[in-house]
Parts: sequence; structure tokens; C-alpha cells
Amino acid sequence: MNTISDQNFVPSFMTPFHFLRSKIFYKHLAFWIIYWLYEISLVFILEPKRLFWTETILMAFLNVSVFYFCTYWALPQHKPKIPIVAFLIKILVLMVCYILIKTLMSYLLIYFGLSGNKTLTTNLTFYIVGSIWRLSYFIFLGTAFWFARMSILSEKRLRIKENEEQSLKNSILNMKLSFLKAQINPHFLFNTLSFLYSKSLDLSNELAKGIITLSEIMRYSLKDVDYDGKSLLSEETKHIKNLILMNNFRFQNQFNFNFRESGVKADHKIVPLILITLIENAMKFGEITDPENPVDISLEVENNQLSFSLTNKKKPADSLINDGHGIGIKYILYKLENYYPDKFSLDIKNEEKRYTLSLKIAL
Repeated sequence: MNTISDQNFVPSFMTPFHFLRSKIFYKHLAFWIIYWLYEISLVFILEPKRLFWTETILMAFLNVSVFYFCTYWALPQHKPKIPIVAFLIKILVLMVCYILIKTLMSYLLIYFGLSGNKTLTTNLTFYIVGSIWRLSYFIFLGTAFWFARMSILSEKRLRIKENEEQSLKNSILNMKLSFLKAQINPHFLFNTLSFLYSKSLDLSNELAKGIITLSEIMRYSLKDVDYDGKSLLSEETKHIKNLILMNNFRFQNQFNFNFRESGVKADHKIVPLILITLIENAMKFGEITDPENPVDISLEVENNQLSFSLTNKKKPADSLINDGHGIGIKYILYKLENYYPDKFSLDIKNEEKRYTLSLKIAL
């Protein structure tokens, strides 16, 4: 089963303060005002002597509370499937609390002469049955509202997912176009690099090594994948080492990158650019020149299970690191879900000063 977690990626629900200031609150308020005007009108027309305002207002608040407890407490908020046993237990608790509170309120209202309903003192059984009927009515309303709300939320999530998928497809298409542009006359490019390499041998070993490393990086980037859309993991790890080496040349040996690998065999294969994208993100958004906090990367294969972990210190005041990593993560998730359905797990911890990622894939 695929598992994806990000500690910064958590649902944000309205606090009571924000709810009271939102448009949703006024819509709910308008609905209940209209509803209770309707009910009070019926009582006033049918039995005007039973209309006691204190009793009516208190019972209205109690019944509305049942509605919201049913919707936001008894029923789940994150998924449309109802756990029947847990739901029934919560409804039973709600029923007991409702009857106890209503009975206490009724006794007090009768005692102070604020109620026209004497059923509690004259026919207790009828009173309890009537209370359960009233409770069931508002539980039904709350459940119906929950179903409608879940349906709307599911539709919104579906539209958001479709938009994200379309955006990702457009991004991949643009990447493919850029990739095709980069392949213009590759033979000329490699011949030129070979010429520069031969000329640099007499000038600087480091320069010559840098040129040949660049040539290997470009050759791997332009190489076609196998029929299954994968390449050898050993070639991918070699490409990672070449990237680290090139950046070490670039930063004049001030590039603090620790890379460890173990268990990679000749027949292990992986979808290309998944690991590379993660490492390039760390190079771009991580603090790579701090010797006390190097970027730490580990790649291990055991029992055909790849475990990849990455930890890097964030750049000072780099508020965009989450967005930067996020672009690459969307691409990686697209690849993982298409090539490794139910065979991977991705865990991300995006803390204030440190970024940690753990990826496991069944090869």
C-alpha cells in the first residue's frame, strides 16, 4: 500500500473564532432562524398555550447541538465511509446525554413555571419516547447534511486532483520538449567534449576529469531507457556520483555531500530521474557549503527493497524550500504511482531548519 506523509501537509479546519466570522456561519444562522420560525409558527397556530419562549429557545439550542454533534463528532470528517460500530456507540452516548440534559431542563422549567409541557410529570414513558423521536429527527438531519457535505467535498477534491494531474501532464510535456531540444546534434556535442578533453590533458588533470565527467552526465541523460521504462540502478548511482563530483569541482571542494550506497546488484533496475530529482532538489535548496551539516544521502538495497534517505540543512531564511521541493515531489509521485503502484512509501519531514526524506521501493 502506498503511504505518503508530510508533517507540513496536514488538514486545516476552522477554529470556532474563524467559523463565527465566516460566510458559512451566517448561512447556517439564516437556515436555523428560518427553520425555528417555521416550527414556532406551527406551535403557535396549533397549540398557542404551549408556547413558552424560554423553553422554546433552550430546546432549540439543545436540538441544534444534537445536529452539530452528529455531523462533526459522531460522523468521520476525513472520509465518506461511516464506521458503523463507532457511529452507533457515539449515537447511544449522544442519546443518553440528550435525554438527561432535556429531562433536567424540563424539571427546572416546570419548577419555575416556564413550561407548558407537563408530560414529564404525568407520563414518563411518553416523554422518553417523544424525546427519542425528536432526537432521531435531528440525527437524521445531521446525517443528511453530512452526506451532502461529503459529496461536495469529494467533488471538490476530484476537481483539484484532475487539475493537478493536468498541470503535471503539461509540465511533463514541457520537460519532454525541452529534452528534445537538448538532443539537437548530440554527436557534435560529444565530439567537441572529446576534443576539449584531449586538449586539457596537458593543462590540468582536474579540468580533464571535469570534462569527461560532464560528458558521462550528458550521455546518461540522453540515453534511451529500456522497454519497461527503467534503467540500471548501478548506472543511476554512477550518475549521482558524477553529479556530486561536478558540483565538487564547481564549489572548489567546498561541496559537503555524503553519499553512501550498498547492496546494488547488476540486475537491479529503477525508473530514471526519481533519485536524481531528489538529489538535485537538495543541491538547489539545501545548505551545501556547511562542513558541520553536510547533505547526507544513503542508498541501500536489501531483499530487492530499495531504501533511500536524504537529510539536508535548509538555507538561511529559505522560505521557498517547501515550494521548490514540492515541484520535484509532484513529478516523483507521478512516476512512483505509475511504475510502482502499491510498492512504495514516501515520508517527508519538512522542519524549520532541516529537510528529511525517506523513500522505499520494492524493485
